Amino acid sequence: MKICLLLVSVSISLVVSAQINPAKVTIARDSFGIPHIFGKTDAEVAYGLAWAHSEDDFKNIQYNILAGKNMLGRVLGKDGVLFDFGLQFLNISETVNAKYETDISPEYKKVLEGYAQGLNAYAAAHPKEVLLKKAFPVTAKEILRGAVLQTSLMGGVGMAIKSIRDGRIKEFYQINDIGSNALAIAPTRTDDGKTWLAINSHQPIEGRFAWYEAHLQSDEGWNIIGGLFPGGSTIFVGSNEHLGWAHTTNYHTFGDIYKIEINPKNKNQYKYDGQWLEFGKRIVKLKVKIAGIKLPAKRTVLLTEYGPTFKGKDGLYAIRFPAYNDIRATDQWYQMNKAKSFAEFEAAVKMQAIPLFNIVYGDNEGNIYLHSGGIVPKRNPELNWSHPITGTSSQFKWTATLPYEEMPTVLNPECGFVYNCNNTPLCGAGEACEWKGDFIGLHRFTYNRGERFKYLLEKHEGKFTWADFHRIKFDKSYHTDSTASYRSHFKNLYSLDEKKYPDIADAILKFKRWNLSGEAENKDAALALVTHDYLLTKLDAPFAFFMIAKSDVPEADALEAVRYAKKFLLKTHGSIDVPLGDVQRLIRGKVSVPASGLREVARAADGKLYDKKKGIYKVVNGDGYIQLVKFSKNALPEIYSINAYGASSNPDSPHYTDQMEMFQKEQFRKMTFDKNTIMKHALRIYNPG
Repeated sequence: MKICLLLVSVSISLVVSAQINPAKVTIARDSFGIPHIFGKTDAEVAYGLAWAHSEDDFKNIQYNILAGKNMLGRVLGKDGVLFDFGLQFLNISETVNAKYETDISPEYKKVLEGYAQGLNAYAAAHPKEVLLKKAFPVTAKEILRGAVLQTSLMGGVGMAIKSIRDGRIKEFYQINDIGSNALAIAPTRTDDGKTWLAINSHQPIEGRFAWYEAHLQSDEGWNIIGGLFPGGSTIFVGSNEHLGWAHTTNYHTFGDIYKIEINPKNKNQYKYDGQWLEFGKRIVKLKVKIAGIKLPAKRTVLLTEYGPTFKGKDGLYAIRFPAYNDIRATDQWYQMNKAKSFAEFEAAVKMQAIPLFNIVYGDNEGNIYLHSGGIVPKRNPELNWSHPITGTSSQFKWTATLPYEEMPTVLNPECGFVYNCNNTPLCGAGEACEWKGDFIGLHRFTYNRGERFKYLLEKHEGKFTWADFHRIKFDKSYHTDSTASYRSHFKNLYSLDEKKYPDIADAILKFKRWNLSGEAENKDAALALVTHDYLLTKLDAPFAFFMIAKSDVPEADALEAVRYAKKFLLKTHGSIDVPLGDVQRLIRGKVSVPASGLREVARAADGKLYDKKKGIYKVVNGDGYIQLVKFSKNALPEIYSINAYGASSNPDSPHYTDQMEMFQKEQFRKMTFDKNTIMKHALRIYNPG
């Protein structure tokens, strides 16, 4: 029996490590430079994905790969060493090594191997583009380590560490400034009898976590169009021939923070169940580039029964999250990629390996589905789980996670739609169709985008038209209801007395007559943009935080912000009566176009001050890759997509900025799965290398 198992193991190892012939991989670039990648096997397609994506954004791919090799600090200095620290702090390399053979499916191992080979081949062929020679060759395990690190940080670990560092655990623990929109409408509510899906994740529109679009097609059944991040070996959001899904970030409490009590007589001990236990220790070895010199550094991480510890301003804290102990997240995405029915898709979701995210789903059988997923600890409801937890008792050391069946799920509601815009999953399917469950750590708050979707969907009578679908997705307004999250928390801004403050009376009146919408030509929205930016900078918090904070924006702060905004616009634009698009721009290279949208509206645009002298804000986060899909029973899906800039991050590429005008005009490119059509119209067809 042992001999048989050994032979099987050797056989799998040989198959996984098989070298890929790039001549068997075809890359077809369409008129916008989107790569359509074809191969007989999934591994060959993964090889082609690595090559094609490297052609377009090798630098950012390397950054994410270096994070999985404990080498990012050698290239990015202090900004990179934080990720190197995280990799070791969470013990991810050792966890991947221990679980790789048992936890990762044989099929996905081949994909990882193929992807690694593609990266290594590109690096060998383009040595001048390599940021750190020691980083190559890269292995499948190292790619996986980077993925586990990224999903763990996104799943709450990053915000937990930040909140400890800043001493703001109660305020910041679950807050993030990156959002998303997703919507699916059932055939019973669409005027053409098809299932409609809107995929609209909000990320930085440039850099390590910006969306890249690709079409992957193999003879082994991998056929999908969608988005992924640099270094991703599979599609994260998108549509195949049968179904599609979107992700939005959810904010369940995916882990816990514990205040550790140190023995005042022995700093090597901490209190646990009435006893003083010795800290475990983990040595973190780092290399950081400072002023062009790579310097070594060491740090000792103290370990407790709860997990590793991090020192804050007022003491030592331990964090405990299930995310960094599960290495299967990208394997789950791969299984979702290849699902051909709702049953197969749900089976992949039931892996519960992806640490967070809501899923909004639609398919060609007419199914729509909302699931608020992730890995959530199963906590004793009799205990107080307010953060930080007093970390002295084993009662707070959870050892299990919530099963799929206890997570928020809505399948085919009678209301005929499901949505999520980072709002609580207690709202997401129409008033009469909502999920009714509960658990410790459930995400309960809602922002403006969720309120707008709820209002626009629930007030609609009869069937939706495609124009309705566009209108909802590109809604640019804050909800006008005085009890809504925006108006209620900013009520002191809108109730300022112009007679009391004559120096800014014109600005106050402008706020009072503003329709709360962010069209590029709107001449009231620019004042709001600058006012909002001043307030969030003053608070040092994401804009969404204002909408769920326990207290409203104080009148004094509102007054100060309006004064600043008026002065800023007069100085830079000569008037406060200036179109939003003159102040807020989508900018890349030499191209600059007026940008519609605002922070926390459905047409999300997060502007950052780009040119203080000219008074220009550059959109850096928000709407980026968007996919709108129609699914039919007896036909391939109709896919319409767009990205904020273009397919390439190379300034010399014609596809560096070629989608910007369409993006701002809310226009889309039509995509296809048909290989003959793709090959017929491709501008370039080639093999890697």
